[in-house]
Amino acid sequence: MAASSDAKRVWGPLTEGLTVPRDLDLGNRPRALKQLKVQLAAHSRMVAMIKQVLPEREAGLLIGSRPWPLLAARM
Repeated sequence: MAASSDAKRVWGPLTEGLTVPRDLDLGNRPRALKQLKVQLAAHSRMVAMIKQVLPEREAGLLIGSRPWPLLAARM
């Protein structure tokens, strides 16, 4: 099976040490989080923590960004 465009695009330092599925789909946030084995409770805690630390706009941009599931998996 060929790697998805998302899997190819994100390969690099951010994914070093992570198991990135060949069919990674960052356009489907719930699926991407599941593919990267980010548990829902842990994800909720990360989002809450980021919202406490960063200004609202910056937190929204970070959490809403396409590569967010990778950052969450990295954390």
